[in-house]
Amino acid sequence: MNTENRYGYKVCYRRQGRNRLKVYLITNTYDGAVWRVRWYETHSPPARRTGKPIENAAWQIIPITTLAEYRLRWRGCPF
Repeated sequence: MNTENRYGYKVCYRRQGRNRLKVYLITNTYDGAVWRVRWYETHSPPARRTGKPIENAAWQIIPITTLAEYRLRWRGCPF
């Protein structure tokens, strides 16, 4: 995979038996995304709304490809 991306990466998950991908985290670097996916595979992070651990999930790294998506994703970022 090409690790040169101007807009960043989405760390998404799909629960077992579901079709929908949910975005869990946005990061600037591919290395940061890979590190987080490795961590989430061994330590179940809590879901945003319920607070329950996310278990039986397949984690994926997806690049942000367009400027419009970049602006939409980073709009609510606190830093």
